[in-house]
Amino acid sequence: MKITIKLGIFMLALLIMVMPAVACGEPTAPSAPTQPTTTPKKITLDDAPLVLDLSPLLPASFERLDAASEGLSNKDMGLGPEASEVELFLSEEPYQMIYCFLMIIEESRVERAASNAIFRDEQQIKSIVVEGLKAGAAEEGLEIGASEIQITYPNIADIAVLGEGYFSSYGINVGFDILWFRENNVYVFTYSVYLSPEKQPLASIAGEIEHRISMFSQ
Repeated sequence: MKITIKLGIFMLALLIMVMPAVACGEPTAPSAPTQPTTTPKKITLDDAPLVLDLSPLLPASFERLDAASEGLSNKDMGLGPEASEVELFLSEEPYQMIYCFLMIIEESRVERAASNAIFRDEQQIKSIVVEGLKAGAAEEGLEIGASEIQITYPNIADIAVLGEGYFSSYGINVGFDILWFRENNVYVFTYSVYLSPEKQPLASIAGEIEHRISMFSQ
């Protein structure tokens, strides 16, 4: 289903738009993986493949794909060195694509207050999502009809925002969820695109990711 793959790709354009606003501190450069010790090590971008491994959390219909092979690598999407590689999971029946990545940002109190304010501004989040959809669709040469999004604030990590909505394109109604959260200095961005109401919710997945992050020293 070529159109759904393209729709999934342009949803990633949305996260590129929001990153400069949310992640306004200095990135923590990745370091070489270290052997486990009795003292929890500090999380780095190299830990992202383990932290963001959703395979144990998803039904058997989901397959973990190589994002680079699907044209969705960090480089393909222009995410930059401050972001981890994209982790991609696909269920063909029912169709749902879930992808995520993380950033580790050292922020001042002023920068942290600014990013928190963005997370809590429901109208601004809606605007970011809508503009991201439009920009991504235009880049992919697609047309978007009606769209709707609802914003809630789940009790996950230090702060989190969940957007659930849909848009129509060429007579197809496409559902999408976005869930962004911060745990200490780690920002996690998760996205879902689906065609059936039988979707895997992101909130429970994010809760497990938060738990994994908490196992590292901060």
